[in-house]
Amino acid sequence: MRRVVILTGHFPEQKRKPSMLWVAHHLQEMGWHVTLATVGYSWLSRLTGDKRLAHEPQPGTRFRSETLTTIFHWSPLHPVSTRRPGLDALLSPLHQLFPAFWGPVLEPHLAQAALVLIESGAPVMLAPLARRFAPKARLVYRVNDDMRLIKAPRALLMAEARAAKLVDRISTASPHLARRFHPGKVTLDPMGIPQRLLQVSNPDPYTPRARFEAVCAGTTLLDLPALVRIASEAPHWRLHVLGPTGFACETPANLVLHGEKSHADTLAFIAHADIGLAPYRDAPGIEYQTHNSNRIGLYRHVGLPILGPDRLCHPSAPSIIGYADPDWRFRCETRGKRPESLPDWSDLARRLVQKGVTVPPLEVSILPEIA
Repeated sequence: MRRVVILTGHFPEQKRKPSMLWVAHHLQEMGWHVTLATVGYSWLSRLTGDKRLAHEPQPGTRFRSETLTTIFHWSPLHPVSTRRPGLDALLSPLHQLFPAFWGPVLEPHLAQAALVLIESGAPVMLAPLARRFAPKARLVYRVNDDMRLIKAPRALLMAEARAAKLVDRISTASPHLARRFHPGKVTLDPMGIPQRLLQVSNPDPYTPRARFEAVCAGTTLLDLPALVRIASEAPHWRLHVLGPTGFACETPANLVLHGEKSHADTLAFIAHADIGLAPYRDAPGIEYQTHNSNRIGLYRHVGLPILGPDRLCHPSAPSIIGYADPDWRFRCETRGKRPESLPDWSDLARRLVQKGVTVPPLEVSILPEIA
């Protein structure tokens, strides 16, 4: 049985499944043995109350089935930024505790791997380990996030630059992110949607319904002030935010913060919505979410008009309406649903294991910036 090690920051028990968990699922269906290593958490994560740890993960190596092994441990320290450049520089040497801890844990699994998938974020610091312990395996760096936008420490950005030279391939869904890497290694591999689950009919969660129901299915890089502004300017809309926000502030009555929801519940909120909300923080670089956002993909599949910052607007995604459009309310309310055909997550899994070049971006430039 072919073996793949996936280095990710996500847990198999998460309520909402991100891309790497879908890839892991479909690789098992394709006959691969998957070792899913969840890395990027330390005792510091527990002390700071990291919201991703709400389900209280148990450390250890678990052989869950003939095709799935999961690994999770608390490392002594994980890559973290204090948001103070001087202090970050002093802490930078300590970040080496992270790969030093994970080396002995991962070595026996990497030694058997034919493929190693490394997701952006803390896992990128383990790319040298993967190359050392799996010299014959193909290494693929899957870029799902722009780490500069999530204020990653400089050590992590430097690790990404080194990893870009070590891996055999760099995969991303975003042409915007692809331009940061050497063109000879980059492939554009679109995000997917769970086709089978989307064929299941879920009951309408909006009861009784408001005149227009708008859903924000996720809280990554959330711009809450933008949502408050939309709720105030469209009082006949009811806005629903799914996912942890960490905010404890007063919001308009038509803005409902639901907290984390199961994947089935999330799909129901999207399927029965009138409008999809993508209130990402309006910062330079956020453009990559046009092609990388799971929620935008689901909105497009259902055919919802999508409201978000103007930076997300792109000819390849005509359903996205920018905040600056003076007719944004009228367009959202009258556009109607126009479903789009998008690939399944199994398509991404197949693309990640293939050896050939897929679709190179039209414009690429240099290795990631260290700034």
